[in-house]
Amino acid sequence: MTIYKILNNNLILSKDKQGHEIIVKGCGIAFQKKKGQQVDETLIEKIFTAETAQISKEIQGYFASIPEKYLDFVEAYVNEVKEKQGLELNDSIYFSLSDHIMGAISRLNQGIQIQNMLLLDIKQLYHKEYEIGLELLKRVNQTFQVNLVVDEAGFFALHFVNAEDGSKTDSYQISIIVHKILDVVQKYYDNLKFQEENLYYQRFLTHLKYFAQRFLHKELHYDENGELFQIIKEQYKDAYGCAKMIYLMMEDEYHYQLTEDEMLYLTIHIQKITEDQKRLETL
Repeated sequence: MTIYKILNNNLILSKDKQGHEIIVKGCGIAFQKKKGQQVDETLIEKIFTAETAQISKEIQGYFASIPEKYLDFVEAYVNEVKEKQGLELNDSIYFSLSDHIMGAISRLNQGIQIQNMLLLDIKQLYHKEYEIGLELLKRVNQTFQVNLVVDEAGFFALHFVNAEDGSKTDSYQISIIVHKILDVVQKYYDNLKFQEENLYYQRFLTHLKYFAQRFLHKELHYDENGELFQIIKEQYKDAYGCAKMIYLMMEDEYHYQLTEDEMLYLTIHIQKITEDQKRLETL
C-alpha cells in the first residue's frame, strides 16, 4: 500500500486495489514517512473508504480540522454500536459525528444552545437510533466533562440514521415532513395530544415516514380506490377535513397534490387515532 498523501502522523491517504481513495489510520503510521513510500501495514488500525472523490476530499478536510480525541472517541463508540446492534454504517459517520460533537462542545463553551425542534419526532420515528444517541450523549458528557442537553441526543441519532440510509439529507427531510403533517392534525383537532405508545398512532407514524420517504425519492405509486374513497370521505367527514388540510399544506409547501389514494389512507389513520383518543378520554 503506497502513501499518496500524509494528513498527519497518524493518517495517510492511499488507494485500494480497485484504485479508490482510502484514508488509513494508525498510531505513528506516517512518522518520518514521505509520499510514495510504502505503508507499514502492521500499524494499520482503521481504513476509511469514500464513495466518491468529492467525499474523500470532505473526509480529508474533517481530519485536518478535528482533534484526534474526538475522532478516537467516536470511532470507539461507533464500532461498539456496530458490533452490538449489528448495524451497517457508512464510514461518513466517523467524521460527521466527530465534527458535530466538537461543534456542540464549542457552542456550549460559548453559551450557545441549539434547540432541536424535531426531538419528539426523532424519538418516535427512530427509536433505536435515539436510544443510541442518548447513550452517546451520556458518554460525551462524562468523557469531555460537559453538560450537553438532551436535544443533542436527537441530533446524534440522525447521524446514525443517515449512515444507515447512505443519505445525508433524507432523515432530516423525512422528519420535517412528518412534523408538519402531525402539526396540521394537532391544530385541526384543537391541540390534540398524541399518545406516543398508542398502536394507532405508531401505525400512523410509520405510514407518514414511508410516505415522506417515497415522496422524497419520487416513488409515489398508488392503486385506484375511487369508490372506497367516496365511501370513506362521506363516512368520516371530520377526518377527511383534516386530510384536506394536509393536502393544502403539501400543495402550498411542496407543490405536490396528494392523490385520492393517499387521502384515503390519511383519512382512515386520522379517524382511528381520534376515535381511540375519545375512547381513552371516557375511561
